[in-house]
Amino acid sequence: MQDNIIIANNIALSRNINNYPFPHKLSQTESQNISQKINNIILECEDLSEDNFISHNIKDLSEIEKRALIERRIISNEFSKSEIGSIIINKDKTKCILINDEDHIKIKIYEDKFNMDEAFNMANKIDDILSEKIEYAFNDKIGYLTCLPVNAGTGLKATVVIHLPILSLQKKIETYSNIAHKLGANIKGISSNKSNTLGNMFEITNQSVIGRSEKNIIESLKSLTKDIKTKENESRLLVNMEASIELEDDIYRSLGILQNCRIISAQEAMKHLSNIKLGIEMDYIKDISLEKVINLMTGMKPIMELMSPITSDGDIKRADFLREEFTLANRNKK
Repeated sequence: MQDNIIIANNIALSRNINNYPFPHKLSQTESQNISQKINNIILECEDLSEDNFISHNIKDLSEIEKRALIERRIISNEFSKSEIGSIIINKDKTKCILINDEDHIKIKIYEDKFNMDEAFNMANKIDDILSEKIEYAFNDKIGYLTCLPVNAGTGLKATVVIHLPILSLQKKIETYSNIAHKLGANIKGISSNKSNTLGNMFEITNQSVIGRSEKNIIESLKSLTKDIKTKENESRLLVNMEASIELEDDIYRSLGILQNCRIISAQEAMKHLSNIKLGIEMDYIKDISLEKVINLMTGMKPIMELMSPITSDGDIKRADFLREEFTLANRNKK
């Protein structure tokens, strides 16, 4: 049985520059000054030269480029409309610095494996490079000052993306969500409309970071994630013993739909992709690339626009794309 319950994790560090108002109150000149400062530091830093960072003004990106970034949850819908925002990002979109979003600086590092320490170390490296040449807004009692009080303190937001189809089926997410809350974390479903979880994918994130160290936050989140992952695995084994034929039937029905659909919504597509991912991991399906399915579910193939509800014409295009992806010739390709 393959184990890809944990899909990805990311680290975000929020910072603001001393003696500047928060981004929503910046003048055009102030926002340009901040962008120029950060661009000069990052793009001219020899220690970051191998990352091949490129800078873009958000307003200059095409709608397709913006949707691709939204799909991968790198930027928000709100930030995509910014007139003063910019982004410095590497080629594979795993490292980026958002400029003049909610805060002056947000360093974001993505890992497609469960390695929060490595992600944090990279974010911390960029933070150190910036702090050598920029004076951050910092309070001795509170810590780093941020636009949203919930992010103040360390300015750290650690997130794990986890796939929990069986715990979701058994309606146990709320139980673990309550446990997480007591440990200073949140569990919420990834959704396009704030009501329906897409593809049984959930985010585990830390809550308020005032009074806690970065190490404490990360270790606590790692421990919680491992416990939930263990519970999902145990539930899968139990279902496999007690209701394997029903589960297998449900999985292959999903595959049949994606191979033959002519129109499909984002919500339904993600439901069936979740089933297929589960089927691969439980060894029911052996000839479909797991990496392909994960890439589709996480927006690595943004043509799908899975995370964004669009027009009925988009539902037809989505179905066309999925049918092609799951043909016998393509199903085992990444």
